[in-house]
Amino acid sequence: MRRLLLILFLSWFAAPAYTQSSNPTVAACGLPAEGTIVATVTYTLSANCTQTGTLEIKTAETTNNITLTINGSNKTISIGNDERMNFLVADDQGVWTPFNNDDTASPNVKIIIKNVTFDGNGRSFASHRYHNFDEDGNIKRNEDGNIQWSETGIGSAISAEGTLEMENVTFTDGNGSWLRAEGTATLNNVLFEDSWVLNYGSGSTIKGALHVTKTGSATLQNAVFRDTARVVIAIEKGGSLSTTGCLSFIRVWTHKVHHSGIFGELGTWSDSSTGACTGAIGNGGQAVVAYTPSTMPCGLPSGGTIEGEVVYTLTQPCVCVNTVNIAAGANVTINANGNRIEGCSSGTPVIRIGNAQVTINNAVIDGIQVINYGGTFSLIDSVVTQTYRWIRNYGWTYLINSVFENNLGRGDGRGKVYYAHGWFDIGRALFRDNIFRNNKPAEDKIEAYTTGSSTAIYLCGDNIFDGDIPTSIARFLMAVDGGGIFGCNDNHPLPASAAVECVPEYTNLPANKPLGAIGIIFYKQKCPSVIEIWEVLPNSQGQFALKVSQNDIEAVAEGLVACSSNGRAAVRVGLPEPVRQQIVHSRAYQAVSPRKARDILISLGPNIEGKVNHIVIDNALNGQVLGTVSTYADEPPCQGASLSGLLAAAAAAPQPTAIPFAAPVFPQPAQEDGSIVHVVQPGDTIWQIGIAYDVHPYKIIALNQLDQLRNRGRYIFPGQELLIREAG
Repeated sequence: MRRLLLILFLSWFAAPAYTQSSNPTVAACGLPAEGTIVATVTYTLSANCTQTGTLEIKTAETTNNITLTINGSNKTISIGNDERMNFLVADDQGVWTPFNNDDTASPNVKIIIKNVTFDGNGRSFASHRYHNFDEDGNIKRNEDGNIQWSETGIGSAISAEGTLEMENVTFTDGNGSWLRAEGTATLNNVLFEDSWVLNYGSGSTIKGALHVTKTGSATLQNAVFRDTARVVIAIEKGGSLSTTGCLSFIRVWTHKVHHSGIFGELGTWSDSSTGACTGAIGNGGQAVVAYTPSTMPCGLPSGGTIEGEVVYTLTQPCVCVNTVNIAAGANVTINANGNRIEGCSSGTPVIRIGNAQVTINNAVIDGIQVINYGGTFSLIDSVVTQTYRWIRNYGWTYLINSVFENNLGRGDGRGKVYYAHGWFDIGRALFRDNIFRNNKPAEDKIEAYTTGSSTAIYLCGDNIFDGDIPTSIARFLMAVDGGGIFGCNDNHPLPASAAVECVPEYTNLPANKPLGAIGIIFYKQKCPSVIEIWEVLPNSQGQFALKVSQNDIEAVAEGLVACSSNGRAAVRVGLPEPVRQQIVHSRAYQAVSPRKARDILISLGPNIEGKVNHIVIDNALNGQVLGTVSTYADEPPCQGASLSGLLAAAAAAPQPTAIPFAAPVFPQPAQEDGSIVHVVQPGDTIWQIGIAYDVHPYKIIALNQLDQLRNRGRYIFPGQELLIREAG
């Protein structure tokens, strides 16, 4: 008996060492329905195929060169059951490979796929599986003794190490990453359509319908991405993507491409595409398909996706808005003229904004939530009512002269009207001259909630919270985990009118481009080509430091262009050491001579960690971002220049404009009788004073009878004494 058990045990233990000697059996359509490829083979489809499992190449067991060729003959390969699965995996141990273990060299595997359509039938692709290990490094097992497995992340339909070549291929109706390029991938004439990726944000775990890993390099020539949601293309740090030929992104959101020029800690994108695609694309598809979202009698779409630059002017109420998506790159303005925009009583009434700009003027928004995924949203002269947690903001939001009443929260302190999270490293809002009234539940005083170090609320003008006024600001505005609440004086930079001959990239608000470690402090506008560099001091107080135009850049052949008066911000043409040493090793960077251009270097710092952060831009202020570099320095970036040169450059450079955010208010100590009196300093605002003492501004207004003045206490003046707390 013992001998029998030993034989069984050894047989089970040795099972993984078994090596398959031949390729799997071919189905009637000309392709195996599942199995492991172990030798070079060509499959030619004679009919549409239905897969029951995954085709895989276990690259760790591949000692010889293997080439897998699939000639699709314009047929379709689809998933034929209700289980989550993959189409094709060539990766370490095949489908058993840890999902993100892409740190080895590509093996001797080549995959060629032509003239085929992959149909996901709307199902989710299976994630790769891996063993769980205990603290001693042993494989974990369940109570029944079976090996414990886990799955990670978003699944992929095709995951390929080695070399992948695709031509005339369509991917349709999938849920997850259609293609995960771990090696070198070349895709010619491809169409991605009607698909979905169930994650979003800007972190290293983000996944795209086309996903390039940290060891991957992909080239797209003639490609269309249409009706694909969440993340279209994602490039991990270390990976790269180049695009040539025609390239179209049609009705996609939230973002077109996640790469290092938009978000830090991601890979690089080099775009040499020549324009939008027309005619046939993919496996017999069309690059352009007629699409018109259904509209209500008022003229506003009731659902679907809005793209391009469009203005809606309402002449009557809009009834029953369901789900409206604003495509990446769109610029949408709704002039409601006081009309109501009402959500449907069933379904999901929501406006979802991708990396786009949306402005709503003079509207009554009833029962419609807004979710801003990294775009810019403005609400002006409007009313918002009967909505659950009205806005979820992961981008930039401007709320101006509007009323929020009878909206709903959950009673958990997360904000009845406003919630922000830094999922796209933004999550910022400016509140100016708004009224918050009767938002429920009554026991939860939190109207606006922001969380994360990249989030903030700026209070400008006179924001009125009707009803019982709490004594502490934290009772109705809350910022946690690094979020901030700041005051704002009246010269905060709202959009200026553009010159008549100039067509700006954004007509209403500045374009806020998160670039490298400088983050949202770098503003870029196409019209005119101007950058505004802001610095963030250790106390998180924003201060405008420098403004440089393209004309300033062109006037300098090599060297310092402009320097802020405090030396913390600098713009140069050319790369000084050691920035050059770091950037030349970046896969994002291309030498100047092949580009026949020159580099623009923007530097800011040092920050609280002693880092000076640099952005390298190609030739023009609205040009391509080539990479980011951080260096350590005890002095600001301009201190290395000679004193005479620095003074001359500072004198010639554009002078900083007025500081847009009020200087910090320093609370003054209590007097002997226990009272607190604040002496107003230049730049103080009633909101900043309230924040400094954690006292609601309206309490200060009432205590000092400022409510007898116009605009409820906005007229305070330097030297004025304000009673913050009475004696005793």
